[in-house]
Amino acid sequence: MRVALFFDGKNFYSGWKDRAAGRRIRFGRMSDWLVRQTGGASLWGAYYYTGIETGAGLNQEGQKRLASFLHMLELEPGFFVRRFARKSKLLRCKSCGEENRYTHDREMDTQMVADMLRLAATNAFDAMVLISGDGDHAPAVEAVRALGKQAYVATWGGGGLSSRLRQAAFNHLDLIKGMASFEDADGAAASSLPSPVTSPGTPAPATPMTPEDAALVFMDELKRAEHKFQGGYLGLNYFVTRWRSDRLDASPDVRRRLLDRLAAENKVEIYAAPDGTKAIKTKLA
Repeated sequence: MRVALFFDGKNFYSGWKDRAAGRRIRFGRMSDWLVRQTGGASLWGAYYYTGIETGAGLNQEGQKRLASFLHMLELEPGFFVRRFARKSKLLRCKSCGEENRYTHDREMDTQMVADMLRLAATNAFDAMVLISGDGDHAPAVEAVRALGKQAYVATWGGGGLSSRLRQAAFNHLDLIKGMASFEDADGAAASSLPSPVTSPGTPAPATPMTPEDAALVFMDELKRAEHKFQGGYLGLNYFVTRWRSDRLDASPDVRRRLLDRLAAENKVEIYAAPDGTKAIKTKLA
């Protein structure tokens, strides 16, 4: 069963800070845990939606750290980041006259809902997990279920979870209970992040594979990816940088070298897809 994850960045971060006390986590291991909790077999994709400051706000130190974190997250196999300009509004208190600034991310929420429904309607996944407690997403979850897909919701300890959203979801997954599986206790990669949340990638096997075994694993994963994209094409860049597998080295450079080797051995074909992007496929024996 293919599982898709949808992270409401603002809601996820707020719950992590308040309920998980800022404990370091690894996104790769977290996605594995969420897939297992749904009874799924593979991660289709993990989509992280967040608002960012524009103009002068880009130069703020917090935004620089956020940009670094999002870049690291995009290098995590299977993860995709959706950025949206954060819009601010001023409200004046009627009783005291004081002005208060607040931000809203309506465009981000709209796009997240559109992506969930589009991917469900095109049969891209069998089950999804919405990492948010925001009740505004309840109609989208109900619509995904109406399309024949299982829809879960995940939060940090149930904090801020809307009762309507919980009722609409197939089940609630408590991220606090999964901390033992994806907490980054040593915090080795925390220095470049805006917070203690980390995303260092899939750990390499303890015993390095021989070049021959690595090539066999690469071909096996390529065939698995082709099956996933049956009826379409498998993008070269997607497979090299974002295809998620505990069996493959997470480094895009290592994957590209293996791909070039197999292409030279006439086992893999690199070709131009209809939209002009590079695609790959295995060659028949």
